[in-house]
Amino acid sequence: MATGKIVSRLHLLIDRCVRRYTEIEEVSSPTKEIEKDLLLSLSQVLREIQSWINEIASDSSEEAGEKTIDHEDETTAALYDPESEEYLCLERLVADLGSQWDDFIRLLCECLRLAVVYSCPIPDSEIGFGILRNILKRLSQEENEELLDVYLESVNSTLAKIPWCRVDTLFSHQHGNGERNSQGQNGALGGTPTSEEATVFLGNFVQFLCSVVQQVRFAEDNDGFEPTHLILQKTIELIPDLLCWCQPKLESQSGSCMSRYLGHKLLVLMIRLTYQSNIKCTILLSWLEYLQRHFQGFLQHTLTRFEPDQDNCLEGSPFFVSLSDREVNETHSNHLQRLTVLLFLRCSFTLLYSNRHTNKHCEFDCRKKGMEEMFKWIEGQVPGDTFSDHGTYTKKSVDFSTSFVRLFMHEDDLLFKVLLQLLSIPLHEKELLNVEGHSLQDEEQTILFRLSTLFNPVILFCIFLSELHYDHQVLLDYLISKDIGASCAEYLLRCLRTVCDSWTVFVEFPFEGSTNASSSKRRKVLTENSEVEQNGKLHPQAFEDAKDCLISLQNSVVKLHQKKLFPYNPEALLRRLSRFQELCLSHE
Repeated sequence: MATGKIVSRLHLLIDRCVRRYTEIEEVSSPTKEIEKDLLLSLSQVLREIQSWINEIASDSSEEAGEKTIDHEDETTAALYDPESEEYLCLERLVADLGSQWDDFIRLLCECLRLAVVYSCPIPDSEIGFGILRNILKRLSQEENEELLDVYLESVNSTLAKIPWCRVDTLFSHQHGNGERNSQGQNGALGGTPTSEEATVFLGNFVQFLCSVVQQVRFAEDNDGFEPTHLILQKTIELIPDLLCWCQPKLESQSGSCMSRYLGHKLLVLMIRLTYQSNIKCTILLSWLEYLQRHFQGFLQHTLTRFEPDQDNCLEGSPFFVSLSDREVNETHSNHLQRLTVLLFLRCSFTLLYSNRHTNKHCEFDCRKKGMEEMFKWIEGQVPGDTFSDHGTYTKKSVDFSTSFVRLFMHEDDLLFKVLLQLLSIPLHEKELLNVEGHSLQDEEQTILFRLSTLFNPVILFCIFLSELHYDHQVLLDYLISKDIGASCAEYLLRCLRTVCDSWTVFVEFPFEGSTNASSSKRRKVLTENSEVEQNGKLHPQAFEDAKDCLISLQNSVVKLHQKKLFPYNPEALLRRLSRFQELCLSHE
């Protein structure tokens, strides 16, 4: 079937099946009969489009060689010819949708609501959520706030209208029963969905919410009624229900692909919400309690056992299929551990370091509870008795810091998220002794001191460079990356200032015998016995490697910037690197 004919047929199909509903005055609050007719019409549209897809696939398999190329050239030319019938049909179709954008989006969301209400959970939920995700993705690329607001308002209104108590009842009945009801019907006729249908629905729904939260931009000074604020608040309100509905799937299908996917998406959703909104401290505490109950294994796992190259992230690669089931499970486990630890730190640090809690404005004493959770985690990683001996503690703390960085090295986006998060920890000059009669404030200061030691930003930066094998090309790749360039630039800017303010610590790292290996996150292939691998005992060499790496980075950025090839203005970063270079020269 020619592409141009598809456009004509699509226009006629929408005219025949859908247009009349836009002319009905009651469409904003449709009757049950109109709702039923609309669903049937949309189902007809979907079936016809699917039949076209199958027809095109069949035609493509029969055509080959020059004939196919000529045919594609003809249809493409027709589509781009402003005088062609196909072009005019496409123009009218787009114009119709564009002139009634609000109604179009609201209609899509209403269809999704009806589908959930009348056939929850819907077997084809991937289609409905997929359409809305694709529209959202396109809107984010257009950067049209007005259209995005309409979209978010419609989604928020839809979520508010769905009878979640009905959904909760369906999932409650479905848990532990993978069979359909006695009549063999699914949820569309009032029956209970199968376990597989319910899991697919939850996966699609959580994925959709992840996409929405990722695209919105939260402003702390809004009036609380902005579309972005409302959709975030509604999503936060749904989290307890989502956790309740998903947890049985995570437990009953432990180790399965769907179970890992659900766990991954739930953690991602909560992490994104911590960045995009001001979440009440009681909610953060409930999330910490959830992690302790259901992801305790990932939190308790000793990070000092995480060795370089332990995590080979090959998912999505053709080599991934060559891994054994055990290796695949380990790879997914490491990913879930990263997400669990990041969410734990996001929640805990917000309670520990936000102004609301440090100024004693919280009526629930959440800071104290957050402190208790952090203390238990630190004790599990670096027991308190190691703090009594300075030499032993220094080595163990650096070992922990090294393993911590290694855990995140294989996922660049999470790596910079966690490194930036750790920069929020204020440095403490000395630890208060644990003596009899010490105050609660002394206990808090001791915990804060241990945090600032385990996550000293200068030491973490040194470890970070060492794990890259001081390859400035990797840093340059980070900086020009579309996905993580801004995060990397922010991290380097903030770290370089801290390094310049704590020059002695930077020059003296690594401490004697503190590290003995590094990961394979590098471009250049190094020999097993290279000097980099032995930096744990070579203070001068470690400093020289770090200096050469950062100055080489400076030179590369300058060259790209002079040729106007750098993707953004790097002047601020170059000033910090120049200051670093000055200190290096004075050190000589």
